[in-house]
Amino acid sequence: MKSRFIFSVLFWGCICSFFFSCSDENSLITEDERLTTDEQYHANIFASDVLNIYYYWNEEIAADIAKLDPETNTDPIATVNEIRYHGGESYIDKWTMLTDNMSSIENAIQGVDTSFGYELAFYYLGDDYTNLYGVVVYVYSNSPADKAGMRRGDIIYALNGASITEDNYMDLYDLSQVQLSIARMSDVDFTLKPVSEITLQAEEIYENPILCHQIFDVNGKKVAYLAYSSFDLKSIEPLIEICKNFKAEGVKDLILDLRYNSGGYVITEKILASMLSPQDVVTARKVLSSESYNKLLTEEYRKQGYTDFNTYFETEYNYPENSLNVSTKDANIGLEHIYALIGPNTASASESILGGLMPYMKVTLIGTQSAGKYCTGLMLKPEDVYEEVPPEISKWGIYVMISIYKNALGETPCMPDGLTPDIVAYDSPYRLEQLGDENEVLLKVALQTIGKVYPEESALRTSAIPRMKAMPLHNKANFGKRILLKSQLRNLQ
Repeated sequence: MKSRFIFSVLFWGCICSFFFSCSDENSLITEDERLTTDEQYHANIFASDVLNIYYYWNEEIAADIAKLDPETNTDPIATVNEIRYHGGESYIDKWTMLTDNMSSIENAIQGVDTSFGYELAFYYLGDDYTNLYGVVVYVYSNSPADKAGMRRGDIIYALNGASITEDNYMDLYDLSQVQLSIARMSDVDFTLKPVSEITLQAEEIYENPILCHQIFDVNGKKVAYLAYSSFDLKSIEPLIEICKNFKAEGVKDLILDLRYNSGGYVITEKILASMLSPQDVVTARKVLSSESYNKLLTEEYRKQGYTDFNTYFETEYNYPENSLNVSTKDANIGLEHIYALIGPNTASASESILGGLMPYMKVTLIGTQSAGKYCTGLMLKPEDVYEEVPPEISKWGIYVMISIYKNALGETPCMPDGLTPDIVAYDSPYRLEQLGDENEVLLKVALQTIGKVYPEESALRTSAIPRMKAMPLHNKANFGKRILLKSQLRNLQ
């Protein structure tokens, strides 16, 4: 038996499941009579075992877990989606998911993906809500979209010569090649003006989440700006260098642009928080967040001597299993105020870091309501759970919600419906200003709040800027993710 806690709990529970001979002896249906393939059979067992032990709402869905019957359930992925915790018709857990291709999800969360290298916001075209167009909100550097000259504000109004609808809009991400009809919005009369046709071939790239960072001078005060789109592991060391630079420049205010950041790893959140919080908070190792688990997991933790479920600010991070050994000792910026740009795609780790900093410093939220993803998940593969893995499910995995997080005040500010902005401002990616441009809509509001004075725009022009009906961003693999490393789970202290 593997000695690490994450594995021992499952075996301690003695679910034994159908991986062991006891279940075969008691089964009323022979292998020849069952409705499921071997892959479906073992996937049902895997999902059932994980949900019974780790799932935060395991008691609430206990009866529904029986639907993962290995003898009869031929669609375990859909069943997990169906039985996730919900109240009435509304799903409370929108994030737990079973997959038959875990490696693709792991790669995407690490920022490695086969893609065109753009992120889009979708808006309805006209009042009948039938056709859509995609607006480029940002482009990853050195991606196919970047090399083709695509930029924030480009509008895709046709895909492979056809209109974009709710039925085909995901093809803008999923196809290996696309022909895009590009328009831009006139800054005079705000109408769409076709400009080009672009053909893109998807490539495997690293989608660097550090989209932009710079320093502005506002009335003699140095104000930093950081646009960050995902809490991956590879961006940790560059973030440390950026924060060291902000510190060297004497920055006291930071505009942290998380409006397109839908989450990522807790360890990255923790490292960034240690550089943004006041230095005395880090020195004193105060509480950044605390996790609350289900009864079964909590009791097993206590039996093994774990009684402290807090995450503390610190400066040294050594996780050899993840090739991570960094220090933030000299990277604390010394901030006094964070102005966070948020929106409906600000989720999970993005919401958590802001909530975790709120007890210790001034955090002003600018934008619109965030997503409201207030729980933490764990990514598990069968090899993390069983000593012997049936080959039929060797590529499978599950992202399972295991806890609810709270800040040092015992609060989860984004629960249940998201963070509420202090200053309401609407994103307008169809404008041509790029992220980091002092005239970009949300950044401009933040700079004005800090004290920057802009020339007055004509009231007529300002009122004419359209506010289109938007769809949420597509559900990328990292959407709504606040992910514990498995080494973090077994090293609570």
